Amino acid sequence: MFNAFRRRITQGYVVLAIVLIVVIVAASSVLAFLLFSRSMNDAIAGASQRASDTAASIMSHNATLAQAAPEIAQAVGRHAFHVVVVDGTGRRLAQNEREGSPSTGRAIVIAFGRAIGLPRARVPIKGGAILISPDIDRFGALLLWYWSIMLPIGIVAVLVAWAFGRRITARAVGPLADVTGALRVIAGGDFSPQRLLEGSSDLRDLTGAYNDVAYSLATATAQRARTEAQMRQFIADAGHELRTPLTIIMGYLDALRHGIVQPDGAQRTYDTMLDESRKMRTLIEKLILLARLERAPTAPPVALDLGSVAENAVETLSPLANGRIHIERTGGPYVVTANESELHEAIKNAVDNALKYAPQSDIRVAIAGDQDHAWVEVADSGPGMDPQDAAHAFDRFYRGAARADAEGTGLGLAIAKGALERAGGSAELDTGPGRGTSVRLRLPRSKPPPAL
Repeated sequence: MFNAFRRRITQGYVVLAIVLIVVIVAASSVLAFLLFSRSMNDAIAGASQRASDTAASIMSHNATLAQAAPEIAQAVGRHAFHVVVVDGTGRRLAQNEREGSPSTGRAIVIAFGRAIGLPRARVPIKGGAILISPDIDRFGALLLWYWSIMLPIGIVAVLVAWAFGRRITARAVGPLADVTGALRVIAGGDFSPQRLLEGSSDLRDLTGAYNDVAYSLATATAQRARTEAQMRQFIADAGHELRTPLTIIMGYLDALRHGIVQPDGAQRTYDTMLDESRKMRTLIEKLILLARLERAPTAPPVALDLGSVAENAVETLSPLANGRIHIERTGGPYVVTANESELHEAIKNAVDNALKYAPQSDIRVAIAGDQDHAWVEVADSGPGMDPQDAAHAFDRFYRGAARADAEGTGLGLAIAKGALERAGGSAELDTGPGRGTSVRLRLPRSKPPPAL
């Protein structure tokens, strides 16, 4: 994985090492030439001053320049300079070195020296001139020796750069390979988080980002699985609750169609069908309300007086309570921010739940609050719930084994909790066998609206 990418990075390290070595060798060579050229400037200037006198002295014993030229070249050069004696036409008469083409190394050094401008001098004499330039044979040999030493050093440096480049590249690419493998596992359908080690690499930001994404994805996947399971259970429970009254109605209709029901029992049959139809309508309305609580709100929440909403909800149920509901209001007003219809339904369902499951008990609806929160507490002195039923009291369609014969859908507290959580509040339960049940619907308090 990432083999081509690793090779390119390693090649980059090798190329960089080669470039650095070439630059260092070239820069040091140029610096050496410049130092050599600077030292030769003064030496050639002094040699130029002596060359005219030396040539005149030697020519006084010879008839022509051609005869004196070899001695002049040797006397002026003295193995420190390269001296050429030419006549007036520029023809070479003599020089202080052997004739022949220079060696390859010396030719390279001479060409390089001319390129950077080595000092040279022309001294006119009788019948011609003396050309003086630095003798760079020894310097060239030293420079070639330096280059020959740097060549194996450069090869070793390139090999070291290649080895370290491979190691560094493997370390750098390792997290990429780990993240790629983990992403491929996710692409294959396995959404369980695979945490990568953050401290084993310098790319801990990458592995840390993957770990965050993997955790969020696993959480979202688990939440989706729970939601889908709840939805399937919800549909199954709703179908079961609707099937019972629908089966009863269809059975009575079939009996009426075949004339099985006697005339004196027809009214009772119609009453039963009407009751079952009402149960179906109530269940469907609650299912619609639950579905609405699952969607985004269609209307923004507004500031409400919690006591007024609770009193309206109680008033709606008063005809069915036979005076069993008692309202207690302490202080106020308690302003909260919520959807009025949803909050009304939450309180109404909590009270209705108490009326059904504590039929022999009075219901106390207390409206109270503190500095930060306001709440409506619906309490009864009925049989209460055992711990198992209390743990599932807010689940949809859950009514408990002890309350299976009570009329209801098992959606009341689920609706109350959904509406409270949608408004930023919570639904709390306090119950126990033989000590009744208390449901507290708590909401954050808001600032009261300004008086007009």
